[in-house]
Amino acid sequence: MGKVNAGSFTELTHGGFAFAGGFRDRGAKSSGLGCLAWSSRGHGYGGLPCMGSSDSVVPMSPEKTIIQLREVAQALAPMGAALEVAMIDQHSDELLPEERQLVESWAPHRQREFARGRMCARRALDSLGVGVAGLLPDADGIPQWPEGVVGSISHCRGVVMAMVANSADCRLLGLDLEKINRLSAGAINKVLHPIEESFASSDQLKASILFSLKEAFYKAQFPKWRAVGNFRDLALEVDLANGAAKIFEMDARFKSELLRLRFRFRIVDDYVVSLCWMPGFDASAN
Repeated sequence: MGKVNAGSFTELTHGGFAFAGGFRDRGAKSSGLGCLAWSSRGHGYGGLPCMGSSDSVVPMSPEKTIIQLREVAQALAPMGAALEVAMIDQHSDELLPEERQLVESWAPHRQREFARGRMCARRALDSLGVGVAGLLPDADGIPQWPEGVVGSISHCRGVVMAMVANSADCRLLGLDLEKINRLSAGAINKVLHPIEESFASSDQLKASILFSLKEAFYKAQFPKWRAVGNFRDLALEVDLANGAAKIFEMDARFKSELLRLRFRFRIVDDYVVSLCWMPGFDASAN
């Protein structure tokens, strides 16, 4: 397959990682995962806690994690988008009859994930003023969103997020939530494009960011074009200081229009939240 190239690749190491509430000290390099929790000392931009050294961290409670994930996702979201975030617990959310029939043979934890994801999606749609009955998946497992709406749902280790937007404001939308400490060396090798290896091959955090950004990319483009590929078909240039990325190179199976996609990410506790979207024709520069 041919390649679609977007420019020269530069490893951006001029600063810290973009975190919820502020940035790591620009003079510090990431040393791994031990410092990725809320610090009991100091506050970052806007009065929110900033990241501290590993000897001063106080992990967030699940409730605070949800609050911060919601605040961060709202800050990342394109203009006009709506979202909901929730914990996945033992409580079983109400499903519509057609949804319940779909999942009745699934394992209980998968049923809870599905139900909580649909609950979050319906609440987000309500915020847009869009009513919906069932949110059944299509043959490829993609939620069938109401006409004129794009959306994305992500589950990760006890948390679910859903984001929706009017397609006039946002043509494509992909949301992903991942843990930053669960990629094996073999998985990292499958995630990284050869161009990205010098940037992230020995760094769990950087590899997790790339993994999440690429998941968001696939979620954004697949509902429209159904282009199937693997992680190594896409090379991203990541701006760690600003929590952003752009496409450097991608396989020719992907439409060149995807070079217009925008990427943002933030770290909250031990999660990375990634967003990929394409502004609509009438969208602002958000």
